[in-house]
Amino acid sequence: MLLGDETALYADAAYSSQKNRQTLKRFGIKDQVQRKGYRDHPLSKSDMARNAEIAVTRSGGERPFATYKRVYGLQRTRFMGLQKNLTFYGVAAIASNIQKAAKFLMLYGLPEPASTG
Repeated sequence: MLLGDETALYADAAYSSQKNRQTLKRFGIKDQVQRKGYRDHPLSKSDMARNAEIAVTRSGGERPFATYKRVYGLQRTRFMGLQKNLTFYGVAAIASNIQKAAKFLMLYGLPEPASTG
């Protein structure tokens, strides 16, 4: 889903098509969609390198969704209606952030208070 103010689109190979590339070009959006190979036309070395570069950026956005799916059972939407599903995903995001904060505090503790001298 594009809103129109994007500068780049990062997506997996499922969205790799000539039609999508043309649409992105028409709207001036940088194409960061991973390439995929086809039967008798495997990925070139340059496309493999391109995919590896894109994967570094994508991984930061994909990891929370993998956690939502694995930990909170959000492989599928559970409710009828956008608001209910948005609320449920919001609660999952809050829970995930609390869990990450607790882990951070266990590892590193609270910082020492700075003197206001």
